[in-house]
Amino acid sequence: MTLRDYQSSLKAKIFAKWDEGTPNVMAVMPTGAGKTVTMADICAEIDEPSLAIAHRQELVIQISLAFARQGIKHRIIAPAAVVKSVIEQHVDEVGCNHVHPGAKTGVAGIDTLINRTDEFFDTVRFWQTDEAHHVLATNKWGAGIAMLKGAVRGIGWTA
Repeated sequence: MTLRDYQSSLKAKIFAKWDEGTPNVMAVMPTGAGKTVTMADICAEIDEPSLAIAHRQELVIQISLAFARQGIKHRIIAPAAVVKSVIEQHVDEVGCNHVHPGAKTGVAGIDTLINRTDEFFDTVRFWQTDEAHHVLATNKWGAGIAMLKGAVRGIGWTA
């Protein structure tokens, strides 16, 4: 998938901020502008353990499908019924399953993240979260990101 000019421009600005030493950036795009597509494109380029965090099950599925369209093998950290549904949607839409339990990239809902222990969380070096305008150090979003102790950079996506 090829990014649109404005998506490529935002991606370049994100990488420039990281190159300048800013570890975490806020990326703002209007609703419908392709945040999830851009998120997947960046994830495909970064060759390190990463986690995409969403605020509800529907967005976990949306992010997972965007990753599948990019050919990104990833784990889904969610209840078994959600994982099964995602796999079925991958097969229907892209012709194969991109969910792999040992993948270095993951997708999780914030509530699952903060209520589950998983050794994978300790390996994460890069995080992305949707609806980042919710992130505060004192709420579940901040707590979830703080769990990713090895993360050296992140992107908060919001409209």
